[in-house]
Amino acid sequence: MPNERDNSPATPDSSHAGTVSRRSVVTAGAGLAIGAAVPKLLSGTGAQAQVTNGTPRTLIIASHPYPDRSVVNRALWEPAQAADDTMFKNLESVYGDNLQGFDRTAERRLYQSMERLVLMFPIHWFNMTPMMKAYMNEVWGSGAPSELRGKELLVVTTTAGGPDAYRRDGRLGFTIEEVLTPLRASANYTSMIFSEPLAFLGAAGAGAEALRQYQDTLAARLREAPRKA
Repeated sequence: MPNERDNSPATPDSSHAGTVSRRSVVTAGAGLAIGAAVPKLLSGTGAQAQVTNGTPRTLIIASHPYPDRSVVNRALWEPAQAADDTMFKNLESVYGDNLQGFDRTAERRLYQSMERLVLMFPIHWFNMTPMMKAYMNEVWGSGAPSELRGKELLVVTTTAGGPDAYRRDGRLGFTIEEVLTPLRASANYTSMIFSEPLAFLGAAGAGAEALRQYQDTLAARLREAPRKA
């Protein structure tokens, strides 16, 4: 299914949970049912737009076009908000659906002290979400922001389609790394360090156990020191 919301029906997914490891794509456990534990995982993650713990060496910009329907991304927001030395910002919580309402000066000021920028979103028609794209259009502008030079760019994304879809010989004919090529090009253009993306594939079928694995994987990644040029 082209519209890869994390709560949409999955294109060919694995029926078993894949091995969770950092610096790799992660397969959801489609056979796990979403039970009573899930609301505990998600409590409080949707309303808070921004959290700062200590010195924000990592800035996380999150977006989801249908936040009320989200399960997997909302679960990922919890460790993102809890990470030390991190600022978390949910674009829809701050700006609603105003694609031109960004405070460019304030947003770019956040880049000055950070060492790592994390862009977190579900794959939406094999691209970023509309709000994330608008954020880059309006905040980054037509040139390469000097504040980003030499800093790490980490993409954290989810797909409904599973690993079988995201293969050269799969339904899409492209890997998730290839789908994210525009962001790699953006990192190159701005002289950022493009880290291997953290992609959770087949997330539409994830249940409570898989969500906890996803959260642990993201938390471990955020504990790593930002890469430097």
